[in-house]
Amino acid sequence: MAKTIPSTTMIQEHLKSLGLTKYESLVYIALLQVDGATATEIHEISGVPRASVYPVLDKLSKKQLVNVTTTSPKRFAATPPDEAIDSLIARITQDSTAVKHELTTIYEERTSMNHAERQEMIWNIHGSENIGSRAVDLIRSAESSVAILSVTTVLSLPIQKIISSLGPGINVEIATAGTSARDDIPPNAQELKIGMVPHPENILGEKQPPCIIIVDRQRVMAFVSDDAEIPSALYSESPGFVNLFTGYWGFVKGHVSLP
Repeated sequence: MAKTIPSTTMIQEHLKSLGLTKYESLVYIALLQVDGATATEIHEISGVPRASVYPVLDKLSKKQLVNVTTTSPKRFAATPPDEAIDSLIARITQDSTAVKHELTTIYEERTSMNHAERQEMIWNIHGSENIGSRAVDLIRSAESSVAILSVTTVLSLPIQKIISSLGPGINVEIATAGTSARDDIPPNAQELKIGMVPHPENILGEKQPPCIIIVDRQRVMAFVSDDAEIPSALYSESPGFVNLFTGYWGFVKGHVSLP
């Protein structure tokens, strides 16, 4: 006779997380209590409806949780728990790997289709903290060049530090105004003194040149006038936006003072 166990509710919940249904859990738990049993006996031990016993046993057999004899009537025995749980975990791992691959394929197809559209977007960033954080991340991403137009704007300490950390293969140019050297220019950056400050009235309607960061000639952040209550900046990888500011950068370099 099967031994009475206090409660199978918690065990069923755990087995459910491993992919077993309520009936599958009840049948497997029932078989663990006996050396072997017929379908009729399993119905009596587990309480699973008689009509459902064979379909459940078939599913448990496919999951390698039940062994069946060739005798008549057939008798069924439970696979030892260690083997059974290992089998369930291996099945979950295999299914997880497969679905991860399928979902990644769907995601990559979507992102590749939207790449050009994302490139055309111009982001408006508000607040000094957000702007500073995005500027640091932008400079950190540089692979070949960083160009900064900082006529009157003093570089913050985080920006100075991230520029200083860039490798020797990254060319850093910072255009400033005035005649005296500034102490906020990192030693690995080349300071370009602008003799006559060009006014880009056709860009953002600014009276003074905005602070601009251009990275790898592919990404641009342009700071809007800081006389507003909440400072803001524009960021984009749009070719049109980037070409506009790289063109302006070339115009600015044409006004660099000769030593």
